[in-house]
Amino acid sequence: MFRIAVCEDSPRCAEDVMTLLCQYKSGRPGLDLAVHNFSSGDDLVGGMKAGQTFDLLLLDIMMPGLSGVEVGQELRARGDDTPLVFLTSSADHALDAFRVSAVQYILKPVKECDLFPVLDKINHALKQTEERCFVVTMPEQTVKAPRSSIVYVELAGRNLMIYLEDGSVLQSKTIRTPFLTAVSPLLEDGQFLCAHKSFVLNMAHVERMTKNSYVMKNGAKLPIPRYKYADAKASYFAWLSKQGIGLLGGQTP
Repeated sequence: MFRIAVCEDSPRCAEDVMTLLCQYKSGRPGLDLAVHNFSSGDDLVGGMKAGQTFDLLLLDIMMPGLSGVEVGQELRARGDDTPLVFLTSSADHALDAFRVSAVQYILKPVKECDLFPVLDKINHALKQTEERCFVVTMPEQTVKAPRSSIVYVELAGRNLMIYLEDGSVLQSKTIRTPFLTAVSPLLEDGQFLCAHKSFVLNMAHVERMTKNSYVMKNGAKLPIPRYKYADAKASYFAWLSKQGIGLLGGQTP
């Protein structure tokens, strides 16, 4: 999904931008686009502090309360790198936009020829990012966890527990599908392995394999059922071989 926040205090300008976004969506069949409209910078920041996340912010620069630039400054100070595009009637604030790493600076009235290429660029980057991430739907927000940072995923009741390389743990909302269906995006590229009905592990984070468990680099020991050991060992050794990692003593699966 491509989630865009429009922050514009002028109802007429906001309507014009929303119309352009509708035209953008209609010209791209299959695009899952969600647009949220905010009438002030304070409302937008408040929504994001409450857990709302967006893939792009279209910000008017001159607004009562927090200006668009001040919104950008507050987000960047919190470590939020959401792409920003400023909409303005004057080019006087271009340097301020640059200082908060804005993607683009578009003069009003906003035109299709100026806006659509930016949307295409952000949408393309988003698709590439999503392909490398596992999307975790949590109770208050949705998080995109880079696949490379995931050590393993555990099924705990009806929730997914995603253990990350930095030691943090993400807990999903209650899942309504079987475990293997919920983690299927991770199993597509061959780096993740399901060696137990309740665990999926990232083979890049395996420290060693024993007769009954995978010992992960973070110290976790993930059990391997006896009946799955031969298949689990073969899969792990095959993955090591693809990475060009040899086995001591010429071991084979």
